Amino acid sequence: MNTILIIIIGIVFAAIGQVYWKLGMNQSGSMVALNFEYVRAVLLNPYVLMGFVMYGLSTIFWLIALSKKDLSFVYPFISLTYILVLVLSSLVLKECIGLNKIVGTLAIIFGLIIISRA
Repeated sequence: MNTILIIIIGIVFAAIGQVYWKLGMNQSGSMVALNFEYVRAVLLNPYVLMGFVMYGLSTIFWLIALSKKDLSFVYPFISLTYILVLVLSSLVLKECIGLNKIVGTLAIIFGLIIISRA
């Protein structure tokens, strides 16, 4: 399997994991104090648990990618996670995407194009 595809699959799992964690934290409420009951409730929240599963899958694909390419090649692709989280947070969580985020996203994409051609 192509290394870029492996990286992208890992990034998709990581981004979905972030959305699940946010959904879980929305259900759990804002953390006012760090106490056992709150932490237990958060860690047992189905969305938070699914976020851990997604991150576990992401890690597996990340390790596969690292076995195939140099870290200096693979690591910059983590910035794609930000782009996917931005899109998913807009679609799933109804968060606003402003002009600054769009410009920053374009800068990330441009940088990745330069890195991936090296």
